[in-house]
Amino acid sequence: MGGDSTYFKTVLPHEPLPGQQFGFVHLQGAFVPKKKEMKGAQSLHRPLCPEEKVVDNEEQTTSCKCTEIDYIQTTLTSKLSSLIQLCGMSPCDLLSVQPIIQETNKGDNNVGKVRLQLSTPAAARRLCCRIRRGNYGPRDLLASTIITDDGNDESASGITVQNEGVCPFGCKGRYVGKAVMVTEITPSIDVQQQHQEYYDDEPFRWERAAPPKFRRLLTNSNSQKFKLTEDEVADRRGKTRFVYLDNVLGKELTLNDITLDGQTMDASMKNDLMSIFQGESLDNSTGFGVIKNGLLQQDARIEDDLRHAFQEALRDNLSQYDSSKDSLGIELFVNADSAAGKKSKPDNIKPKQDPKDTVATRLLFDHLHIGMRSNDDATNLIQSLQGKRLQLKMELPNALLQNSVATNITITTGKLYLDYADVLQPKQGNLRNKKNEVKTQKEPSKSECTSSTDHVHIAGLHVIPNYVSVQEEQMLMAGLTGPHAPWAPPQLTTTGGHIKRRVQHYGYVFDYESSDVLRRDDGGSNDIFGKGSDKSACPALPCMDANVAEMTDDEVEKWTERAVEDVKVWEALAGVIEKTRRFDVSSVLSEGDLNDGVSTMSLDEGTKQTYPHLNQLTINEYNPGEGIGSHVDTVTAFDDGLLIITLNGGIVMEFRKAIDDGDDSNMRKLVYLPPRSLAVLSRDARYKYEHMIVSRMTDTVNGEIIPRKLRVSLTLRTALTAPVFDKGIGKISLAQSKVPQSHLPKYESKVFPPRWGQLSDAALANASSKIGDEEDSLVDRSDLITPETESKHVHAVYDAIATQWHHTRGKRGVLWPGATQFIESLPPGSIIADVGCGDGKYFAEILKHSYVIGTDISEPLLKTAATRGDDADDGKRKSIDGPQYQRLPKAKRALSENPSVAVADCLHIPLRSNSCDAAISIAVMHHLSTEARRIRCLAELKRIVKVGGRFNVQAWALEQETDSKRKFHGTDLLVPFNAQPKYLQTQAKSSENDDNSQQPSSAESKGKGVAQMMAEQYDGAEFDSKKNLVVFQRYCHMYRKGELESLCQRVPGLEVLESAYEKGNWVITCRVCE
Repeated sequence: MGGDSTYFKTVLPHEPLPGQQFGFVHLQGAFVPKKKEMKGAQSLHRPLCPEEKVVDNEEQTTSCKCTEIDYIQTTLTSKLSSLIQLCGMSPCDLLSVQPIIQETNKGDNNVGKVRLQLSTPAAARRLCCRIRRGNYGPRDLLASTIITDDGNDESASGITVQNEGVCPFGCKGRYVGKAVMVTEITPSIDVQQQHQEYYDDEPFRWERAAPPKFRRLLTNSNSQKFKLTEDEVADRRGKTRFVYLDNVLGKELTLNDITLDGQTMDASMKNDLMSIFQGESLDNSTGFGVIKNGLLQQDARIEDDLRHAFQEALRDNLSQYDSSKDSLGIELFVNADSAAGKKSKPDNIKPKQDPKDTVATRLLFDHLHIGMRSNDDATNLIQSLQGKRLQLKMELPNALLQNSVATNITITTGKLYLDYADVLQPKQGNLRNKKNEVKTQKEPSKSECTSSTDHVHIAGLHVIPNYVSVQEEQMLMAGLTGPHAPWAPPQLTTTGGHIKRRVQHYGYVFDYESSDVLRRDDGGSNDIFGKGSDKSACPALPCMDANVAEMTDDEVEKWTERAVEDVKVWEALAGVIEKTRRFDVSSVLSEGDLNDGVSTMSLDEGTKQTYPHLNQLTINEYNPGEGIGSHVDTVTAFDDGLLIITLNGGIVMEFRKAIDDGDDSNMRKLVYLPPRSLAVLSRDARYKYEHMIVSRMTDTVNGEIIPRKLRVSLTLRTALTAPVFDKGIGKISLAQSKVPQSHLPKYESKVFPPRWGQLSDAALANASSKIGDEEDSLVDRSDLITPETESKHVHAVYDAIATQWHHTRGKRGVLWPGATQFIESLPPGSIIADVGCGDGKYFAEILKHSYVIGTDISEPLLKTAATRGDDADDGKRKSIDGPQYQRLPKAKRALSENPSVAVADCLHIPLRSNSCDAAISIAVMHHLSTEARRIRCLAELKRIVKVGGRFNVQAWALEQETDSKRKFHGTDLLVPFNAQPKYLQTQAKSSENDDNSQQPSSAESKGKGVAQMMAEQYDGAEFDSKKNLVVFQRYCHMYRKGELESLCQRVPGLEVLESAYEKGNWVITCRVCE
C-alpha cells in the first residue's frame, strides 16, 4: 500500500480516476462497540498522516475480543466481501482490509478508520457509491448476518442485524448504526509544488467536493449582480480555464446515434438508453439494491455506473487537449439532478417526505462544464471542437443489462457548442471557521432611497402624517397586540401555504386563499373551530353610541379623546374608525400638508373626499424583516379607497404600475409611511398600481438609513356584495358584472372584548337596539370556564415561578399596608379567608390575633406556604422563616407550620356560605381576564363572609405614581417576569435509566446555557440573552379609578365602605349586607 509514510489525498467526484494500479477506500466510523456509559463518539477528525499506526494482524490485549484488531480485520474482510457481491461486484475486487489504530484522549486505543485496497480505481469508486447509497454503518458491517444470492433463493439474500447490534462476546457494548463516512483516496505527493507553474496563474484544481457555481461569460445588461462590461468579459476569457459544453446527449439524440459494438442491439434497449440520455427518469421498479433488515436499500447503481462510464468515455476523447505536465487529466462537472449523491431511503418512504430525499435517478447529459488545467488548453478545446461531433465508447452497467456480460456501445453526440465559463467564487466569510470569530456589528445594508422616485406622481396616493396622536397610538398598540386581541386562525394562501404574519379581521374576513371577501351567511355557524365552521365569523367592527350619526366631527373627536383618557381600547378604536370615515382628504390637501412628491387631487371646489361606508378592517402585524408581495386589492371585493393607518414603526411601501396605459414615466414609486400616519389609496393608486413591502431590516428615507421596528397596520376598506356575471368570464372588472355591486352593511357591535364567532348577525342586530343593563344579556356567561389567557399566562406562570416568588417576596415579609391595617382592625379570634394566598405571606400577621384558611389556584405556591422552613437537605424542619413567625405564641406557631390551605379557584371557593368573619384577596383580581369573572369573584367573597362581615380587595392600578418604574398604556397587558434558572424545575424530568426521558439530548443542548434550555422547556417562556434569564409573561388587568367600586355595585348585597389608592394599587373594603 505504499507503507506507513504514504500520504493519501481524496479523489473528488469531478476528477479523473487515479493513474494507479490499485484503488483505495477510506472508511471512518466507530468500529469498536460503544459502552453504555460512554457519552458521544470519540473525535476522529484528524487527517491521514504517517504518524498513524497501520496495523496488519498485530496482537493487542483488550478486555473483550470485539476490540481486537484481528477480529475487526477478519470480520470486516468477510462481511465486505459478501456485501460487494450483493452490490453486483466481484468479491475478488477486495484485496485487503487494514484497520488504523488511533490513541484517544483517555490514553487507550480505538479503531475509527479502516483503509481498503481494491483491484482497480474503478472498483474503488463503485464501492464508495454503493456504501454511501446503502447507508451502511458499523452495525451492518460487524454485527450482522450477510447472506449472498446462491442462485436458488434470491429473496433470502441480504443483511440482517443480529441482537440489535450488541457485542456477541458479552461486553454489553453496542455497535452504532450511524453510517460510516466513505471516501475514495489515492497515494499522493505535493501536487501544488510539482505543478507550481500552473498554480501561479490560477488554481488548476477544484479542491472541494461540491461543484462550483458557473456562469457564462457574456455581457448581461439585465443582471445587476453579474453585470459585466465587454472589457471585463475579454479579461476573464483570457484567464479562465473552465469551458461550457452544450448539446452533448439530449433531445436531439436518435436511435441511429446508438450502436452496439460487434452485436445487434434490441430496439427496446435502444429506446431505454435514448430515454436515459435525454434526461428522463430511470425506472427503478426492478429494485436494484440490497435488502437490509427486510427493506430494500436502493443504491442507484445504474445511475452511478452510467455516469462514471459516460465521464470516462468523454475524458478519453478530450485527453488529447490536456497539455499539463504528467497529464493531470480533465475535470468534468456533470449536471445530475439536485438529489444526486443523496443517501437512499427504504421503499416504504412516507409520501409527505421531500422527493429530493429519495434516490436520484435523473441524469442530465445534455450540457456540462469542463475544467482544463490552463487557459491555453481551454482555448484550444473550444477552437478544435466547436460544431463537431464525438464518438463516445462506453461500457453499459450490468444492472441495466440484467446479466453479467460486459457490453460496449458507441454513442454519437450532437453538434457541440463550447464557450468560456467563469466560477462564482463563494464569499470569503463562507470559507472561514466562524465558531471562534467574535461577531461585530456591521453597518446595515443600504436599500434604494425614497428620494430616487420623488419626481414620480401617482394620482390618488396621499400620505397624511400625524393622523393619530401619540396617546392614541400607545392605546391602540397595547390593545391590538394585548391578551384580548382576536388574532385570526391560520389562513391558507392561493398556493396552499399559510399566512406567516399575524392578522385580525373585523366586520368581514378577507380570505387570502380565494382573494375575496367572505360575505356573512345569516344561517351559518359561528363556531369557526368546530366541524361546521364558518370562516366568515370574525369579530364585529367596534362601534360608538347608537346616536353616532347625530354627532358632529368635534363630538366624535372628543368622544375618542375621552376613551383614550379612560383607557378604553375598543372604544378608542371605534372612535378612530368613525373619525376615518368622516375624514375629508381634500381639506388636508388644500392645506398642502403632504409629503414631498405625493400628488394632489383635482377636485371641484366644495367637493369632499370621504369614505363613510368603510365596513371592513384588517390588522396586520409586521415584525422587522417581514413584508408583503406585490398585489392589487381584489377589485370585485372592495370599493375605491384603501385607508392604511401605520402604528409604532414606519415602512417604505413600493408602488409599481400594473396596467400599461402608454405612460412610462410613472412606472414605480417608493413612499415612506411614518408612524401614526394615514395613507389613502384611491383612483390610479387603487386600481392601476400594485403595492408591496419588500422584506428587509432597514429602509432608506431621504438618505437616512432607518432600522425597521414592529409595525401594526390598520387597513380600512369598503367591502362589496358579490358580483354577478355571465358564465365563461374569468377575471372580471366592476364594469363586467351584470348587477351593479353595492356596499355590504356595516357589521358592528359594542360588546367588548371582540371574539371570533361570539355573536351572530341576528344577535348583533338585537344588540344595536339595546342599551344599559340589557346589553349584559349578550355577554358570554360561562365565567367558570378558565380562559386560555389565564391558564397560560397566570396559572402556568405562577406554578413555574413559585420557588422564586417565595424566596424573593414571601421570605422578605413585605406586606401591603392597607391589607395589614384591615387585618388589625378585625376582632380577635376572627376566622379570615385568604383567597389567593400564594405562599401565605399574610398568615403570620393574621395568626397574631385570628385564624386563617388559605386558598390558591397554584399548588406549588401553596406548598411553599405549607412547608415553611423545609429547606434543610436532611428533610428536618428548621425554624419558621421571617421574624413575624418568631413572635407568634407557641400554639399559633404550630398552626403556622401546618396551615389550613386548599387548591381552589377564587371563583369557586370550597367554603360554606357565611362561614368566615372576614376575607382578603390581595393581588388576585388583576389576574382575571373578563368582567364577568371579576364580578363572580366578588360574589364568591360575599357568599363566604357572614352578614355584617367585611372583605378587603387590592389590585394593580392603571394610574401609577410619577416615580414608579411601571408605566401602563392599556388596561389588559402581558407583564414580563424575569425568572432565575436556579429556581426553576426541569420539565418532564425522569431518571437517568429511563429510556423515554424527555431531557434534551447533548446534541440539542450543545452550546446552550441553563437559562436558554429552561426557556425552551416551558411553554410560552422566552430567553433573555442579555440578562441570561427566563422571561414569563403574566396577564394583568389594570384597574381605572372607580372601576372596582363599579363592579361591587353590580353585586347585590355589597356596600363599599372605603376606596383608596396605595402605591400603585386600588384598595376597597366592602361590607356584606342582608
